[in-house]
Amino acid sequence: MSVIFLAGVHGVGKGYLGAPVAATLEMVHHTASRLIREEKGHATWGDRKLVADIEDNQLALIHAVDRRRKSESHILLDGHFVLRSTAGDFVKLAADVFSSLRLSGVILLCDSPELIANRLFDRDGYKTAPDEIAELAAEEAKHAHDVCSALGIPLIVIESPDEALLRDAIKRLLNAAAPIHLLSSM
Repeated sequence: MSVIFLAGVHGVGKGYLGAPVAATLEMVHHTASRLIREEKGHATWGDRKLVADIEDNQLALIHAVDRRRKSESHILLDGHFVLRSTAGDFVKLAADVFSSLRLSGVILLCDSPELIANRLFDRDGYKTAPDEIAELAAEEAKHAHDVCSALGIPLIVIESPDEALLRDAIKRLLNAAAPIHLLSSM
């Protein structure tokens, strides 16, 4: 049983790429937000992705993943290392959350803040400044590196992700091959 965490800011392509790649690899794809919502019976974030009840949400996520471990052999779980609170502050999720999820590895997706801003506008209908996205992406990347290093979890970073790069990264983690730390599409 393995759980691979697919991280990155909103709009980077976690769901867009993760769902089809997981299906081709016979994995189950879950979003952390959906599991939390199912576990709690309601969402604690709005359209702008500002989150309340962050600690309670992470406990709900851990419980939801633990229950799925019994029936799902390989899980691709997409989520975040850093969230924005309802006050707009960055909140780094505790390393204990990721330790409790018992992750086999982490894949961090990164892309151009301008491209992500356009995707978010097309998908959600609101404008986010590229510099805000870049700031959040930098926090996400730093905290992902710090948590993975502290817990000894393999980390693969994919710049300009596509399905082939993601599929290769997942296979490396599932096969317990020594992960490389940076992949990029040309």
